[in-house]
Amino acid sequence: MWCEEFQDKHGITKYRFIEKYKCPLTDKWKRTSVVMNKNTKPSQKEAERRLQAKINAKINDNSVKELHTLTFPQAIDEWFKYYKNTSGSKPTTLKNRKYEIETIKSAFPDDLLIKKLTLSMLQEQLIEWVEAGYSHDYIRALKTDITNTIKYVYKYYNMAEIPFLNELAVPKKSKTREQIEAERKKYLEDSELKIIYKAFDDHIGSTKGVTKRNLTVIKQIIEFQVLNGLRIGELLALKNEDIDFENNTIKIDGTLTPIKEKGKHYFGTKGTPKNEGSRRKILITSQSVSILKNRIIENKKENQWNDKFVSTGFVFCNSSGSPYDSTRINKILKEVLSETPLKHKHITTHIMRHTHISKLAQLNIPLKAIMERVGHSDHKTTLQIYSHVTEQMNKDMMSKLEAVSEF
Repeated sequence: MWCEEFQDKHGITKYRFIEKYKCPLTDKWKRTSVVMNKNTKPSQKEAERRLQAKINAKINDNSVKELHTLTFPQAIDEWFKYYKNTSGSKPTTLKNRKYEIETIKSAFPDDLLIKKLTLSMLQEQLIEWVEAGYSHDYIRALKTDITNTIKYVYKYYNMAEIPFLNELAVPKKSKTREQIEAERKKYLEDSELKIIYKAFDDHIGSTKGVTKRNLTVIKQIIEFQVLNGLRIGELLALKNEDIDFENNTIKIDGTLTPIKEKGKHYFGTKGTPKNEGSRRKILITSQSVSILKNRIIENKKENQWNDKFVSTGFVFCNSSGSPYDSTRINKILKEVLSETPLKHKHITTHIMRHTHISKLAQLNIPLKAIMERVGHSDHKTTLQIYSHVTEQMNKDMMSKLEAVSEF
């Protein structure tokens, strides 16, 4: 390390401490420097520390890592950075992926070299996640992140091909008859809806203030989903300008992105829809119209009397004007149902959308018309619900015929 004295633009004497290092990419010597106000022993020691930190950062930069020193946590971080810049994924998807990355990294040693990964090591970890109670879909997502990381390293670090990737399997647990039936029946019966609505009414009647307002809006959100089959993100992204009261229609052309934009004083923004098939305009019932009109009026009142309320144009918003977060809605839904006969049933906002599909199937609405109304481009989910409903309708029909034949 050496020092060069100079004067800055204000004529003040400064000291530039310089050190050389060999660039791993070019194998050539380069310089880096730091500027200090004094050339004393303490300043020299501090300059040396800063220079070493800068040199270490340059040498250890992801772009110059070599395969023989690349750890698995480093590799997965590097792949995730690549994924964020190239996948075109929405913020919500990236947020989910980030949680997955954190789960994976916490399960492996920080100094585990990626070239030392083995099939048994990865397979045992997948089994541990199953035993820890993680869902099959979540573990499958973790496996996908791991395999994508290894493929990335294979491509960009010339790592030898790893044939065992094709043998890595997500373990499956055998399901009970009750679990299989619950998966097939992804919708609510009218009797179950009555329990939900009554539970909300009871809670609304026993609370006041912001809590009462939240419960009221969330009940309306659930009702609106059952009546119209919107995805929760589509519903929360609804704005005043998306409603045509004259023709009783709503325009669905986006989904809620739960992030705070720079310069905005509220949380959440309207992003692009799930896919092009999700863009649609649908007719709504008189009850749906009443819910929308009520929300718009209440939001106007809030804007007039609540100084903390920011008018954002979102229909289903909280007392600050921000659209509700779906995770928060599901949490409140679970709390409301905690003392009802449905407390052990897995109920989220998504089952309300499926319930709408089931009701259309009961009305013998053609499958194609249902898909267009709910914005399904893939018929798999719609058909699954449709088939189960029609199967149940046939059973009910036979029960009634049997009753008739007894006379």
